[in-house]
Amino acid sequence: MRQFTQLHGRAVVLPVPNVDTDQIIPARYLKATTKTGLGAGLFAGWRYRADGSPDPAFLLNRPEAEGAEVLVAGDNFGCGSSREHAPWA
Repeated sequence: MRQFTQLHGRAVVLPVPNVDTDQIIPARYLKATTKTGLGAGLFAGWRYRADGSPDPAFLLNRPEAEGAEVLVAGDNFGCGSSREHAPWA
């Protein structure tokens, strides 16, 4: 990885503390052995309603989040088990 000193891009703020890896990507998405397609599982429990449709109230489903490249998260983000799928998603 190349070192960088500046990052330019749209950011989304998720001001929720103690988001664990099961919330970042639920276990049902962990069968993947590559990074391809994991984005669909990112926050799946929060992003989608029970019928599978997007929940318009969730932060990443809002129009202003479209194209975001940076997630600014609350304290203790990524706690829980150490699974590589969470940061890949």
